[in-house]
Amino acid sequence: MKQRHYFYFILALIGELSIWGQWALFRHILPVRQDVLLGLMALLPVVYAMPYILSDRLPARVTRGLARFGGYWFAFSYYATLLLVPGLVLWLLCQIGGLDDVWQSSIAVHYSAIALGLTWLLLAVGAWRGHHHVVRTIDIVTDKPIARDFSLAFVSDIHLGPVLGLDFSRQLRRDLNDVHADMVLIGGDIIDGNLKYVLYEGSFSGLKGIQAPAGVYAVMGNHDTYGEDLPLEEMALSRCGIRCLNGETVHPLPGVVLFGREDYYCAPSAPVEAAPEQAFSIFMEHEPLHIVQAAEKGWDLHVSGHTHAGQFWPNRWVIRRLFALDYGLKSFQQLTAVVSSGYGAWGELFRLGPAPEIVCIRVRRA
Repeated sequence: MKQRHYFYFILALIGELSIWGQWALFRHILPVRQDVLLGLMALLPVVYAMPYILSDRLPARVTRGLARFGGYWFAFSYYATLLLVPGLVLWLLCQIGGLDDVWQSSIAVHYSAIALGLTWLLLAVGAWRGHHHVVRTIDIVTDKPIARDFSLAFVSDIHLGPVLGLDFSRQLRRDLNDVHADMVLIGGDIIDGNLKYVLYEGSFSGLKGIQAPAGVYAVMGNHDTYGEDLPLEEMALSRCGIRCLNGETVHPLPGVVLFGREDYYCAPSAPVEAAPEQAFSIFMEHEPLHIVQAAEKGWDLHVSGHTHAGQFWPNRWVIRRLFALDYGLKSFQQLTAVVSSGYGAWGELFRLGPAPEIVCIRVRRA
């Protein structure tokens, strides 16, 4: 718990440093005294961190309201900070060209207005996109001796907590049931890190009633480990009909094998075992860290999440260089790898990039 608090303390500190640049950017256009504007902007990083640090002491509605406000502030601050870069370039060119008077009287005001309008536009588009989930369908043909064609729904990165709660888990259940899959796989980060808050609100109860004849299976992610009580979380999920796999193998359907790997934070050096040859084999983990190894060991399907496909543009430029596959679908020898953008979000529901999704994978015999 303390480590999670330190994380948000650090984010608040970074926010306090960034508001100086944002104040310099927007002070030319906002009709507020400059000292008052700076004071108001300095409060925003504190408001952002409060619901995560003080969630045990604040009323649930206050926590949720502050968390949602802080989440949108974080997105706004992120893009406002990025827009400082071209503004700084313009300022330097004016200084070099001896146009400081023109900068003060005209260019700074116009650029400030453009930056403010663009930031609000990006915030609106990202909020709309984050609230509109999609179902991505993938077809796989296999020559493995499966008893019949089947389908699975894969979802990851739900992030239940101060921002996304009971209503969100109920929405997820409805969306999963609309897919009518034989089995449901949940690829980790079921909570955002505050298990006590999730249990207090009863957010897991919204997952009761997921319809999957072959079962609902989950692995844990890094944010689940931040909750600091994985056995308690697994017990709560089991009451909702969700079985957590910690390095275990199950047979959900005749001719189908499912392996759920422990998260990297729990078992960083656990080897990748060879896949059974006479079954369609599914390798599920939270982070897409073992795609290549799973292909070398003969697995047929790899599903994971964690990356959110960057969530905030242009983050994916970096994310796609960290993993063999950061989002989407790709073949590695006989293995089909699927990395989801996730269903929830870190912070408020905000996406600029691939939409939040459920992945429906349909497997049929050759």
